[in-house]
Amino acid sequence: MKTLLSLFLVVAFTLTVSAQAVIVVQNATETRTFQTLNAAVEAAVDGDNIYVPGGSFVVSSLQINKRLNIIGAGHVPDSTTATGRTLVHGNIHFVDGSDYSTIQGIFFTNTIYMGYNNDKGNVSNILISRCNMEQINYSNHYSNVDLGANNIHVKDCIVRSYMNCMNTQNQLVENCIIGGQIANINGGFTFNNCMFLYSSGSYNLYVVNAAIFNNCIFAETRRSGLIWSNSLSPSSFNHCIFAFAATENYGTNYGAYFNNCIGNVPDILSLYMNVPVNKFDYSYDFHLVENSIAKGAGIEGTDCGIYGGANPYKEGAVPMNPHIQAISIPSTTDGEGKLHISVKVKAQNN
Repeated sequence: MKTLLSLFLVVAFTLTVSAQAVIVVQNATETRTFQTLNAAVEAAVDGDNIYVPGGSFVVSSLQINKRLNIIGAGHVPDSTTATGRTLVHGNIHFVDGSDYSTIQGIFFTNTIYMGYNNDKGNVSNILISRCNMEQINYSNHYSNVDLGANNIHVKDCIVRSYMNCMNTQNQLVENCIIGGQIANINGGFTFNNCMFLYSSGSYNLYVVNAAIFNNCIFAETRRSGLIWSNSLSPSSFNHCIFAFAATENYGTNYGAYFNNCIGNVPDILSLYMNVPVNKFDYSYDFHLVENSIAKGAGIEGTDCGIYGGANPYKEGAVPMNPHIQAISIPSTTDGEGKLHISVKVKAQNN
């Protein structure tokens, strides 16, 4: 009920107070409202929920230094027709004190960082889910492992370009669409049911060592090679599908292991309902066609790609809180001066 109350507060304030959408900060004892995300984060305390409605919010290199649950209205246009998308402009930094935070349902125009200015980066147990971001940078430091990030879970996200994975361990990336290069892994990374669309002509995976890829699809065809490693620790590809040969040492100094993979798939994008080119677009449909070889090709007979695995990609990337499907607002009040606003809300099962 408190989650629903917060959502209704957001709608009411957005419609009646000002043209600027209002952010709600809530805990077990109080509910407060703010005009900016920076102000909301600064005022929040450990464990607070921050509900960010549809709208556009500018942050100035926002630092999250406490345990917070930041929940947007969503980023997929078709799923946010009632509320509008939540867009955040500026970089987000998870820094010391932000352990066990979550963030979901937001379109980020810039980068999510673990750390700030080569310090404050010893963070762990962060969940980033159902977001669309330009880049994610797991560390701001090239040599100090203590300034990295550990146990970061990225789920059901769109990463439009680069993932820089320096000095990190125990990372899990699941059911994500990744449009850019993956770089600087020295073990401790697992990718499950991801779609890789990188097509710049360079290595898809650059300086990547001892990573694990399960049930993934690599659509890239123009490249120097799949993976470039600078160590004696090969990466493992299990039940993955490639547009190119999956049994050869493409550009790798020390090799890679391929287990039950399918390579040389012609017109690999035809595995999907509607993905005409190697890039992400909201109009594209990444569901597998009925006769796709990716169906049942995953581990234990599961599907490859984002809609496969134990927890498939959430349709529409709808956030976990109750979803506002429709809002009806009369243009005038009734005879008693009341404005009858009707809001249709659907509960989420995950």
